[in-house]
Amino acid sequence: MKEGEERLFHYNIFSIITHGREARVGTISAEFDFYNNWVDIFPEEYKTVAYPPDEERQEVLILGMLNKEILIDILKHFTLFMEIRKGVEVKIVARYNQYRAVGKIIRNLREGSTPLERGGVVWHTQGSGKSLTMVFLIRKLRSCDDLKSLKIIFIVDRTDLEEQLSETVELTGEPVHIIDRRNKLHELSDDTGDVNMVMIHKFLVENNVSAQSLVAAGIIPKFEKFKTINNSDRILLLVDEAHRTQGGDMGDNLFSAFPNAVRIGFTGTPLLTERHEIKTHERFGGFIDFYKFDTAVKDRATVEIKYIGKVSKDKIEDKEQFDAEFEDMFKQRTAAEREEIQRRYGSFIAYLESKERIAEIAKDIVEHYYNDILVNGFKAQVVASSIVAAVRYKYELEIAIKNKIEEMKALPDEQRDGERIKQLEFLKVAAIVSSLGNNEPGYISKARKEALDWDAKNNFKKDYDYSLEGEQFKKPETGIGIICVCDRLLTGFDAPIEQVMYLDKSLKEHDLFQAITRVNRTKRGKSFGLIVDYFGVTKHLSDALAIYTDSDKDKLKNLLTVFRDINKEIPVLEARYKRILDLFTDNKLTEIKTFLDQKFTDDAKEFEFAEACIEQAKNIKFRAELLTYSKSFFDSLDLLFNSQAGTDYWIQAKRLGYLLWRIKDRYKDETMDLKWASEKVRKLIDRHLLTLGIDTKVQQVSILSDEFKNKVDYLNKTPKSKASEMEHAIRWHIKVNLDKDPTLYCRFKDRLETILNAYKENWEEIVKELGRLRDEMAEGRKEETEGISIIEAPFYDFLKSRLPTESETEINKTKELTHNLIGILKATATINNFWTDRAAERRKMEGMIEDEIRYSGIEGLSGKAAELATELMELAKNREADLR
Repeated sequence: MKEGEERLFHYNIFSIITHGREARVGTISAEFDFYNNWVDIFPEEYKTVAYPPDEERQEVLILGMLNKEILIDILKHFTLFMEIRKGVEVKIVARYNQYRAVGKIIRNLREGSTPLERGGVVWHTQGSGKSLTMVFLIRKLRSCDDLKSLKIIFIVDRTDLEEQLSETVELTGEPVHIIDRRNKLHELSDDTGDVNMVMIHKFLVENNVSAQSLVAAGIIPKFEKFKTINNSDRILLLVDEAHRTQGGDMGDNLFSAFPNAVRIGFTGTPLLTERHEIKTHERFGGFIDFYKFDTAVKDRATVEIKYIGKVSKDKIEDKEQFDAEFEDMFKQRTAAEREEIQRRYGSFIAYLESKERIAEIAKDIVEHYYNDILVNGFKAQVVASSIVAAVRYKYELEIAIKNKIEEMKALPDEQRDGERIKQLEFLKVAAIVSSLGNNEPGYISKARKEALDWDAKNNFKKDYDYSLEGEQFKKPETGIGIICVCDRLLTGFDAPIEQVMYLDKSLKEHDLFQAITRVNRTKRGKSFGLIVDYFGVTKHLSDALAIYTDSDKDKLKNLLTVFRDINKEIPVLEARYKRILDLFTDNKLTEIKTFLDQKFTDDAKEFEFAEACIEQAKNIKFRAELLTYSKSFFDSLDLLFNSQAGTDYWIQAKRLGYLLWRIKDRYKDETMDLKWASEKVRKLIDRHLLTLGIDTKVQQVSILSDEFKNKVDYLNKTPKSKASEMEHAIRWHIKVNLDKDPTLYCRFKDRLETILNAYKENWEEIVKELGRLRDEMAEGRKEETEGISIIEAPFYDFLKSRLPTESETEINKTKELTHNLIGILKATATINNFWTDRAAERRKMEGMIEDEIRYSGIEGLSGKAAELATELMELAKNREADLR
């Protein structure tokens, strides 16, 4: 079996990439962004070495994953296959925090003596995979002799979460029994070790008489404890979004229904402050495991969140005091009742709903979304203060988009961007809101029905697809790019394509955190999430959110490293640019600032300096560092692209992009092709390169093309740079074609080295000689050997190169052997799918070739028959077209 054999990877659990100080793990075929660090060792008894924090990750990964017990555990319980979209299945391996949490839950279950001691809260931040943690838990429980018979009951508090979680729970391989009616709760009374799901609202007592009516009738209402459904201690309650359902009658009733059950709460935003009568961890029995916001960002499990404060110009005097007074006055009312009171009696809510204000903000949203988000292919959520405001936002955004299209179409031809106009014409806005009841205005009913007809919630999660079928868009439903909401989709809604949330609603503590983390899901090309705040809540973010970071001492400091005002990113942009300058100056390219600032006054010196940079990039270490630093710089530029701070770096970005393209072209290094940069940064650079006559969308000019000489002359103004361009183009051509004709291209490679060594720095002579070599390569093989055809020549040369001596007898035997082998190998081209699906035929063919060589009687070949047969088969595969 040869190196790189595909079959070696069929049973691969995961792959590790490491250079000692850092190690990452991912599944086969995963993109680099999905390779994550394993930064903790669990169980703790395997922490047998001391290691510096954040450094010796290789040791941590080896001890944390490759221990025999853990490796088998990961294979059996923590690896699964999941369909992420229709027809696309991926392999999922647990992250270290998921593995650790499951281990701690099971330890609690075994060591606790009471239901409270056996339960607790798993505090894992939004976007860290809590649903999959529950799946891994069930898979592991079913392998534990002492725990496999536990009855599992999932508790959720919303229909959409029930749908989402039930799909995920199916990955356990067990059927999920959904209790969809209150009168079916008795079905949970048996001791069957099955998996069930029920909404918390089923535990709300319905007696159809309000407490207020009883008081008015002179009757004192009495509390009736919810009846016990199952008092077994073999029940495990898994409560999703535990902070929302822990208190009140529903939470009390749930725990009354299963008095001896173990309660495991999962939340990213537990209730922790003193104003909460019962804190989440106290209700469930303490914390089991932590994985907080800043830790997840550090692990690249979620992206950083930045914010822009944009409070509208209109002001209401002392509005914060007004809000506080209103909250105190009506705090016993439900959220719907408070909203109705505000709406009916007028107040701050009327101001927030006003058409004039919403129209002004909508215009600003469209401008920002068009310039900074849509261009990169991401989507947006608008959070309004009420259902009325959410729907008004939808209509005003549609008007603003229409006006933007007309504005762009009115531009002169040379400024009009047809592609961007098409993006706006494709864009749809949906309002996903609840009903206001019988007296609901028609425009709200219309918007809600439209969202349902469009299946807006699901289609919002899909990538934009602008492909056409005739003159119509093939998948217009993917154009839903902005959703307007009030309360819905602020929790438990995972849409990695969402990058920005436009926030125009008062939110606090866990509600605020739940909302803003809608934009923290990872997706390729998404380096940050963004909150644009039109209400003013971000002014107090440090106080509101510090409890959700992973450090008590430096709460504010840690929070602001991963969630901060976009203006605080300006020093980061400057520092990342300086790091690029330092890289060049450290390598004696001291005029880099002059070059990037476009301040050279002598064109010849400017070209000479650029060539020196490109020559330095021959060093792979320099190239790798330049790539890393450029990625960071372009990420910061993308964030600040249309701000004054960002536009100040446009020239430098263009000039750096030119160098990166020249380096990529010279060394044929595809990592430097800027595919990793955001769309708007790429467009900036591509437009610059086009003005220089470089079209990045046109395929590379082959060295054998008649256009190659023109390209070399255009891009290179000195003999030295031409020689370098030709040398590396020849090296690349040899590398690409070596497998097709190893002997011939080894000769070309030797000839190249001879030219470079013979003429040293006589660049003009090197250019001439390389030109001749290029012409020879263009001619390709000629009939050089008597009795050997051009088709046979690569195979004959290959065998001949393995002869220890080239006597006339051995040469003639080798020619005869080549004729025999070609007769066999030509059959490979007549069998359909021979190289992909016909393993038996390939083995048979290879055996025939091995026999021919073994019995040829040729000294030096017969003894290596098996090895040579494998190599000849590979050569035949690479020359399949010639053998037809």
